[in-house]
Amino acid sequence: MTKKVKQIIKFLVLFGLLIVFLYLAFRGIDFGKLVAELGKTNYFLAIFAMLIGVVFGSVVRAMRWRYFLYPEKKYVKLKDLFSAVMIGYFTNAIIPRGGEVSRPFVLAQKEGISKAFTLGTIVVERIFDMLSMFFVFGLCLFFYRDKMKNAFGDLNIEAISLYISVAILLFVFFVALMLVRIEKTKKFIEKIAVKILPAKYSARVQEILISLINSFSFIKYPKNYFMIFALTVLLWLTYALSTFIMMKSFHDITLNSLSFFDANLVLTLTAFAQTIPLPGNSAGSFHFFAKTTLVVVFAVTSEVAVAFATVTHLLNFIGVLLIGFFYSVKENYKFSLKLSDFKSSGNNKPDTDSESNIGLDK
Repeated sequence: MTKKVKQIIKFLVLFGLLIVFLYLAFRGIDFGKLVAELGKTNYFLAIFAMLIGVVFGSVVRAMRWRYFLYPEKKYVKLKDLFSAVMIGYFTNAIIPRGGEVSRPFVLAQKEGISKAFTLGTIVVERIFDMLSMFFVFGLCLFFYRDKMKNAFGDLNIEAISLYISVAILLFVFFVALMLVRIEKTKKFIEKIAVKILPAKYSARVQEILISLINSFSFIKYPKNYFMIFALTVLLWLTYALSTFIMMKSFHDITLNSLSFFDANLVLTLTAFAQTIPLPGNSAGSFHFFAKTTLVVVFAVTSEVAVAFATVTHLLNFIGVLLIGFFYSVKENYKFSLKLSDFKSSGNNKPDTDSESNIGLDK
């Protein structure tokens, strides 16, 4: 099977899932009532909510990313980090998971640091995102357990979240162990790579894997732990605030009366939905999970729930496209991915900034 055929099959599968989720989300909807709800929405407030999540949330994400990059380069300008984050979101909106590669490449090329290491920091970031999501979900389960079971039926999200959380923690522990014994790790990787890979690829793959492992080197800097934790909490609260304000932009009494804590549950489950790499920034799965949560858990009408999901997803999608496109043009970004692009070498630029410079740009 050729690479092109595999890509076509993958696209058809993902597009098919998108259609299925959209069908489930819009099934039984009275489109007249849906349009009426959309017409009553306060779009100024909704856009403000979007900007909090997309812009301020990305600023916080960029600030936290700086600490993950710290072992490779002590200081990276916040504007460059933010630019790379938005280009990554823009790519993700067009190519599912494409931004996970484009974002580190943009920054690595600009800062002259290892692309493999920078790519690894995205893995680290996703681990923190997933753990915070499942932590909040665990808190919500104490209050919404029965309603959650009614909402998702045979899909045991509680068990799924527990298993994934344990798997993530075991993975982090395993990588930390490899970091502590980095010389033995290098020898082991070399031994395996030589056995299973052609000679022309073996050395390069070894370099890439070691760089990816080294991306967890932030563990060696306990002084940064507090800021990483604080920014992770702030990032979640930013997204929760965006969701909460978005709810307030609708005139429906039930939706409008939901609390900030309720918004956290909606955010958790829609974030879970966005781990499914569907086209259009996880369109369909986002709508289905948002609708199911609002209807079953909070007794919001289907039309209002779908209106909320549609406005939230569409505004975030447009915001990411516009801002991401602006920075893509500004940075003259052209996507390219080759094995030779990965380098485990350190900085190409002298790092003259002191360690205290890791704070906000002035």
